[in-house]
Amino acid sequence: MKKSPYLLPWFVSLAFAGGLLAPFPVSAAQDLIKNVDLEAVNAKGELLDWHPGPARHAKEGDNHFLRLVQKDPGKMTMLYRTFEWGEGFDRLVLSFKGRVTGLVAGEQPWFDARIILNVKDAKGKQIASDSVYFNGDTEGWQRRELTIRLPADARRLDFMPSLFQAKAGVFDFDDVRLTLLKPGEKVPSTLPQARARELPKVALKPLTAQDRLHVKGNRLVNASGAEVWLQGVAVPSLEWSEAGDHVQDSVAWAVADWKANVIRLALSSTFWFGEGKYQNPKTGAEDYRRLVDDLVKHANDRGCYMVIDLHEYKAPTARHVKFWRDCAARHANKPGVLFDILNEPHDISWREWRDGGALKDGGGKAAAENGEAKDVTTSVGMQKLVDEIRAVGAKNVIIAGGLDWSYDCEGILKGYALADPNGDGIVYSVHVYPWKSDWQKKFLDCAAKHPLFLGEVGCQPFKMPWEQVLQDPYKWGPDVLACIQKHRLNWTAWSFHTSASPCVISDWNYTPTACWGSFVRAALRGTRFVSDRQR
Repeated sequence: MKKSPYLLPWFVSLAFAGGLLAPFPVSAAQDLIKNVDLEAVNAKGELLDWHPGPARHAKEGDNHFLRLVQKDPGKMTMLYRTFEWGEGFDRLVLSFKGRVTGLVAGEQPWFDARIILNVKDAKGKQIASDSVYFNGDTEGWQRRELTIRLPADARRLDFMPSLFQAKAGVFDFDDVRLTLLKPGEKVPSTLPQARARELPKVALKPLTAQDRLHVKGNRLVNASGAEVWLQGVAVPSLEWSEAGDHVQDSVAWAVADWKANVIRLALSSTFWFGEGKYQNPKTGAEDYRRLVDDLVKHANDRGCYMVIDLHEYKAPTARHVKFWRDCAARHANKPGVLFDILNEPHDISWREWRDGGALKDGGGKAAAENGEAKDVTTSVGMQKLVDEIRAVGAKNVIIAGGLDWSYDCEGILKGYALADPNGDGIVYSVHVYPWKSDWQKKFLDCAAKHPLFLGEVGCQPFKMPWEQVLQDPYKWGPDVLACIQKHRLNWTAWSFHTSASPCVISDWNYTPTACWGSFVRAALRGTRFVSDRQR
C-alpha cells in the first residue's frame, strides 16, 4: 500500500476557486490566520478572517468549526484562500483538527478529504506542494500537523481544504494555524505540539555481530543459532517525501513504546539519487541517505532491526540494480539491516519475476498509486537484484516479495525460489489485507518451508474502491494476528502513519487506531491472540 497524495496544479486550483477570495496580504508576523479557533464573529454573526465560500460555519455545543459537505458526487468541493509574505522564512507549519464522516472515495483511492497546500513564488509559479489527507472516516476529531520546507523564493500560499472529487462525505476542520518560521526558529509554544506524551526511555543495547541474522530452515536465527522472531511496524513517507512525516519520532515511538523489534522503512530511488523535484541538486541525495543512516542507527542502537524497503513496483529494473548496488554497499553486513528488494511485484509471470526479460504485457497494468510502473517493459529479474547485492560484498538477509502485489508465494514452491549460495539467505514477503483470500495456499504452505515476512498487514473500517465486501476489522485484525502468532511469522503492521491506510495510529501522539492499532500494540507488547479462522 502507498499514500498517493495528489498535488493540485495552480491552474486547477484557480479553476475551482470560483471567486471565493482575492489574495490576502500578510505582514511579517508568523501567524497567517488570525481567527484560529473560528469563534470570532462580527455584529452580523459573520465569521471574521474567513470567507467560507462553499464551507458552512457549524456549531456543536459552544464550539464553532467549518464544514464541507459533498453535495455533487465526484466533483470538487473546496474552500480556497491565498496568503502572501515577504522573504526570510524557511518553513511553514500547518496545524489543525479534522473530522471526517460518511466519506466515500471517488474513482481513485486518493479522491478523498484533504487540505492541499500549494506554495508559489511572487509571480504565481508553483514551487512546492503538499497535503494532509483522510481516506476514511475518523474516530472523532484528529489533530494533524504538517511542516513544509520553503524554497528561498516562496512568497505565496494557496490553502485549500477540500472534498477532492469524493463521491460523498463531510469534512469538518477547526483550530487551523498556518505559521511561518525563520531559519533556526522553533515552533511557537502556541502551536499544538506533535507529541503530548513523553517518550519512554530505552536503554541502549546496540546490535552486534552476535545478532546478525541468517536463514535456517524456515526460521531466522542469530549467530548462535537462536531463533529471532521479527515483529514490528512499517514506517512510510520517505517514499513520497524526501524529509518524511515525523519519521524520527515514529521510529523512536515504535521501539520505545510499542516494543517493536523491527521497522520496515519505505524508501524511494528517486530521493536516494537526489532527483526529487524539491531536493537540492548538490546535497539532496546525501541528505536523504544520511537521514536513513540516522534512522537505522537509532533503531539498531536500541536492539531493533531495520528493513530497508525499496518501495517501488511491478518488476525489477536496471534502476533498481543501481539503487541496490549503492544502498547495499552503504549498509553491507550491518547486523541489524535487512534488504526488502522490491515492494510489490505484480502482473508478471513467475519466470519473469525470477529471471526477467521482455515482459509479455509490454508494461501492462499499473495502479494509479505507482504510475511509474506503466513504463516497465523489460525486467532484470529478482535473481539479478540478489546477485548484485552479493557482488558488492553485502551478505545481509534479503526479503523478496511474491506476485499479486506481494501476496502470492505459490511459485516459490514450484521451482522459482531464488538462489543465494553466498549470503545469509532469502526470506519471502507477503502483504496481507482483508480483500485477499486463501491464506493457506497463497502463503502458509510456503511458510512451512521458507522464512516468511508479512511486510504489510492491516485492516480498516472502510472499503477500498476495489473491495467487494468490507471485512469487520474488529474480527479480521485479531484473526490475522492469531495466525501470525500461531505460525511465528515475521511481520510489520501497515502503517505507522496517520493517513497511509490502513493506519496503526490515529494522530502524532501515537494513539492506536481502535480497529487495528490497538490490536497491533497489544500483540507487540505480548498479548496472545487465539483464533482458527482463516481467510
